[in-house]
Amino acid sequence: MHLTLGPLQHYLDQEDVTEVMVVSGEHIYVETARGILRAGSLTPNELELCVERIARASGRRVDLMSPVLDARLHDGSRACVVIAPIAVDGTTIAIRKFSKRLFPLTAFGPSHCVAVVRSLIAQKLNVLVSGATSSGKTSLLSAVIHTLPANERIVCAEDTAELRMAHPHIVRLQTRPANTEGVGAVTLQHLVRASLRLRPDRLVVGEVRGAEAIDMLLAMSSGHRGCWATVHANSASDAVQRLSSIVLRDTPQWTPDSVGLLVRSAVDVVVHVERTQQRRRIADIVDLRDGNVRTMYSETLHV
Repeated sequence: MHLTLGPLQHYLDQEDVTEVMVVSGEHIYVETARGILRAGSLTPNELELCVERIARASGRRVDLMSPVLDARLHDGSRACVVIAPIAVDGTTIAIRKFSKRLFPLTAFGPSHCVAVVRSLIAQKLNVLVSGATSSGKTSLLSAVIHTLPANERIVCAEDTAELRMAHPHIVRLQTRPANTEGVGAVTLQHLVRASLRLRPDRLVVGEVRGAEAIDMLLAMSSGHRGCWATVHANSASDAVQRLSSIVLRDTPQWTPDSVGLLVRSAVDVVVHVERTQQRRRIADIVDLRDGNVRTMYSETLHV
């Protein structure tokens, strides 16, 4: 039997709640379709219980030596805990609930948009999904995985396992932090490299934000087709710049031109998602092939 998360479980069990947050070690906020709302408060003992339950459920530690805990809970929800003194005003918690519903591609746009996405899948193009925090990148990628051919082998690497995997042949890999002695860490870069030795028909990489970007791009540009990955960005064009900046940060010996060439040779298409109060949807699909930027779909042109 899985542990409940103390007083926070009450809010997590509410169907319309998508995120539960604790601010300054006391104040509870929840996010629903109406936005972020103040919901209650915690006593110091209740706060300690919640943090301890999150740490136990995830099998990870949070203390003065490791003050930030980023973990996947038993139901697939993602929790982040930051304790004092890193959290200046007191322990903060954010739990993004795992959606029990797997959204179909049709939930992210009209028929023309969905047809374009299905074409990207069929052509085995390398696709970068971009968007802001909680914009629907993971939900869209989960929907894409659900539509991939059943006879293909999918290898997925994530920092924290969040993707829903409705596919018969999938290998899931998740990073691991260092132990108390500072050893034993398994990074996303390690997982991407391992993924390439696991005979993937398609490689799927969760949130790209570090050195794993280099290995992923090199794989995409050297014959691995049909790969999908996500990155935080404010627009489709910003996604390319963001990915280039990540690579440059970890390979300062490379020139911006060489990095830009690598990105353009690896990524065929950018799918940008946005979130409104009503739903998460695909805003733009941009084709980067042949050195040209061509709009394949734009919500503003198909309303």
